[in-house]
Amino acid sequence: MPNAESVSEFLQKRGALGILTLLSMEDGQRFSDLDDRLTISSSTLTRRLTEARGLGLVVPGMTPEESSVSNEYRITTRGKRVARRMENQGLIHAVRTILDYQQDVESELPELLDWVDAHKEELARLDAQTPYQDPLGESVVDRGEEPEYDEEFMVKEDPGRVETRGREPEDDEEDEKD
Repeated sequence: MPNAESVSEFLQKRGALGILTLLSMEDGQRFSDLDDRLTISSSTLTRRLTEARGLGLVVPGMTPEESSVSNEYRITTRGKRVARRMENQGLIHAVRTILDYQQDVESELPELLDWVDAHKEELARLDAQTPYQDPLGESVVDRGEEPEYDEEFMVKEDPGRVETRGREPEDDEEDEKD
């Protein structure tokens, strides 16, 4: 008889919630069906199913057409009780959503890879630019300190005048006299 601690440990493992979710939605699923839907390796799925069997959460099933035990799994009464609690907490919906999004990602990934392959030269050229610089070559990283300025290009403040950048006001007055 499994104790609550061992069931708790199982539920924290990768793929455990997915197995219970899928079997609670459609009891009697083959290993290959679970493997297609879950985002874990086949070897991890095998371990999780073995652990779930040991905890009395799932059992190997028999299909009506076959007379022997197959690679089909069914959720037990204990497993259904845990799944009902998962449903009450919104976990079944959350896990289903994650699995659906994962399938979306996997179905769209080939198109993204094709696009990257078709644009690899353009992407390579973009790598030549430092990612922390604006188009003028200035750093866009805030270092938390005041930047240093070259005194030659500092302009004195005079609210009544417009000055040319990089020139002192006295230089402007001398130019006007000459």
